[in-house]
Amino acid sequence: MFQEMKSGMTQLNKFQLFITLICSVWISPGAFAAEKIYRCEVLSDAYIKSNGELDIVKDSPRIGQEFVVIKKTGEVVGDVMDPLGKPKVIAFGSNSNSYKVVWIKKAAGKDGAFVDYLSINGFAKDGKYPFGFFSGALLMAGVCE
Repeated sequence: MFQEMKSGMTQLNKFQLFITLICSVWISPGAFAAEKIYRCEVLSDAYIKSNGELDIVKDSPRIGQEFVVIKKTGEVVGDVMDPLGKPKVIAFGSNSNSYKVVWIKKAAGKDGAFVDYLSINGFAKDGKYPFGFFSGALLMAGVCE
């Protein structure tokens, strides 16, 4: 009888393993990762000149560089931007509203502050989500997936 129970348990374990393998093929880890991050590429780099005009930096080393945004926290990983601490996600995005993150740092002066802002239009239909990153007079733009 013990041998029959052992044989039955082995068959049950094989069946559970089979079901687990089938489910893991259907639900890839990439599907979960895609929901948790944005992978972004810089396509243009510009700054606002003192006369108010926008100056596109054609030979910018930032163009073509990539970074990752962790959606839940707003943290940015990558060398494109200076280290940004303490992000605050102010909108997680929806079908009609962009994902938005701000970074605010006090300046040395009494009333000064530095504000950086990232907006990702996460409702694009083709899977390419345009972004804009603003830091003082700097403006970077590109797409995220």
